[in-house]
Amino acid sequence: MYGESVELLEAAIAEINAIPDIEFILVAGDLTKDSERYNHDRARELLSRFRKPVFCIPGNHDQPRCPELRPAECLDPHAPSVPASEFPRLYRDFGFTDPSVSAFSCDPSPDVHLVGLCSAKVNDDRGYLDPAILVWLDADLARQRDSRRHTIVMLHHSIIDHVPAESVDPTFSWFHVDNAFDLKAVLHRHNVQLTLTGHLHMQDVTEEDGLYNIVTSSLAGYPHAYRVMTLRDDAIAIESHRIASIPSLPDLQSYSRRFVSDTFVGILTDAFRKPPFSYPQDHAHDVATRLRDWWPSLVSGDAQFTYTAEELGDPVLVAYFNSFSDRPPADNDLVINLRRS
Repeated sequence: MYGESVELLEAAIAEINAIPDIEFILVAGDLTKDSERYNHDRARELLSRFRKPVFCIPGNHDQPRCPELRPAECLDPHAPSVPASEFPRLYRDFGFTDPSVSAFSCDPSPDVHLVGLCSAKVNDDRGYLDPAILVWLDADLARQRDSRRHTIVMLHHSIIDHVPAESVDPTFSWFHVDNAFDLKAVLHRHNVQLTLTGHLHMQDVTEEDGLYNIVTSSLAGYPHAYRVMTLRDDAIAIESHRIASIPSLPDLQSYSRRFVSDTFVGILTDAFRKPPFSYPQDHAHDVATRLRDWWPSLVSGDAQFTYTAEELGDPVLVAYFNSFSDRPPADNDLVINLRRS
């Protein structure tokens, strides 16, 4: 919902500013549509309205992208994209301290050490961490070895699978960090448990060998969620909130869910008409219509799917779509117990 993105961010700012005891705000990338300079200027102005410090990192949309990834109807042909190398300079008041380094670290509260990593692969929607940044991260975390702080690492792309075979399935692998194994090795070496991401635009929490990857939906897309995290007594409580309405859309949640459902009927119809399915148009549309609530339910978090062969007409389809049912831990509201280094 690009056209409503300013209203949605303004609504989130108003809600979050009204929450007592907020210490800082984290934004996990995609601050613009196609890294237009005027949109970066507007993003910085809006973020400055928060009453507490804001820390952000770039997403795949905050850099030049290949022409085939930039639909003409959403593109400003007169606005050249700001290169990714400029992001640390543009957002020096939002975490970055060295314009030559595509990462930052700081201690935004007495019990938190925060690390922000630029994970967008140049000219690509995929994720990748430069080996030099992994060396920088290793050194930064080593300095925290005797600290009593809990480390939070924020980047844009996923490092643990949130959907089946995410890291290897071409449909989803572009949401992942290509060298996630190397990054996770550094995180495990330094007992990091909490990572925050955004690229999948869904509510999902996944755990792997004691490492949590918490992905949060976009404010500009259903379910328009943000999270409030409270760290106390070596446990972090996570609560999810949704923007219920904006001035132009008082029924935001129902409108947006319907919009996503309608969009995915078209996407799935096109997919079912191609190999390996090769369904006729009418049959493809019929099956897609039966799956219209699948994606909005998935991105809402905590979804359980129970499709049957009678509904979809193909047990292989049933097994595939049901495999996206959520597994523990919970996705929206949960408590994570943390260990000390």
